[in-house]
Amino acid sequence: MIYLYDGSFEGLLTCIFEAFLKKPDEVSIRVKESYQPSFLDEAAFIETDMEKFHRVYSSIPKKISKQAAEIVYRVWLSEDEKAADLIYHFLRIGYKMGGRVCDYIQDSYINEIIGLNRKVGFEVHRFLGLLRFQEVIKGVFYAGYEPDHNITALIAPHFTERLASQPFIIHDKKRNICAVYDGQEVIMTDTIPKLPLTTTDNEEDIASLWRTFFKTIAIKERKDPRTQANFMPKRYWRNLTEMNESPD
Repeated sequence: MIYLYDGSFEGLLTCIFEAFLKKPDEVSIRVKESYQPSFLDEAAFIETDMEKFHRVYSSIPKKISKQAAEIVYRVWLSEDEKAADLIYHFLRIGYKMGGRVCDYIQDSYINEIIGLNRKVGFEVHRFLGLLRFQEVIKGVFYAGYEPDHNITALIAPHFTERLASQPFIIHDKKRNICAVYDGQEVIMTDTIPKLPLTTTDNEEDIASLWRTFFKTIAIKERKDPRTQANFMPKRYWRNLTEMNESPD
């Protein structure tokens, strides 16, 4: 049995609710938009139901653990093609084992989901240090980036604490979604605010100083491109101020 959903986290957990309710022999969960129909499959689209979503999501920390709820959400944000099926398997085992499921790596599927969780967590940790903000309007800072996983909602709270009442926009250019912070609360949106194409004069002076500092502290004899690429993967460089030359 193939359950199709709209691609949202709420839709996924609605499918899982239906799977537990109807107990088909085998279930696979797919995003409707990317599903390729087959004559061998029996497929049904499951409408997102917020009540069913909340029943599943609230049951995870109660019947399994808070860590399990965090793992489920991060693995969904991984956007791995197997994420939905892995989450379903994880919850089936978790409701039987409780919190011990998070360490049950003898199961190959559990081991895989724990690995995906680590990958997402590692990328979050990286971007807490690699994200670069630029002032594009006086008093408003913008950071564009292209993460491998859909992590914007995970990193935004860190910057609301670090930047306090400072308005900012974190823009995932790969998925075209934003975390917009007005100094009080964060809103996740796929409506991208219209921004100037250039930074403020003050910001360009600061960026130039940062590039100069970055080059000045480098010790030629200790240059190690491989180690640098491990901490700052080249696929991220286009959005790092210090890795790009000044437009002048």
